[in-house]
Amino acid sequence: MRHRWVYINGEAVEVSGDWKPDPPVHHVMPDIEPYQSMIDGTVINSRSRHREHLRAHDCVEIGNDSSLYAKPKPLQSPPGLKEMLIRVANEKLRRT
Repeated sequence: MRHRWVYINGEAVEVSGDWKPDPPVHHVMPDIEPYQSMIDGTVINSRSRHREHLRAHDCVEIGNDSSLYAKPKPLQSPPGLKEMLIRVANEKLRRT
């Protein structure tokens, strides 16, 4: 005879053959609690205002995955730098 088991709070519990799990339900996430911005001191009281505030101040919310944003951005050399270095090096070589 087969037995049917389910885990409830990490513990295996034997259930009868006609047992049906609770139907899945949607979880509605509540809005955020108001908080004072560390950027400029304004009170932020909704998710949409939070997103607007971050965008307005060119900020990124990192959360738990900081690896994407912790890397330094590659430096861009000024336009014409390579050509200027070649010219200066050639001038110095001609003098010797």
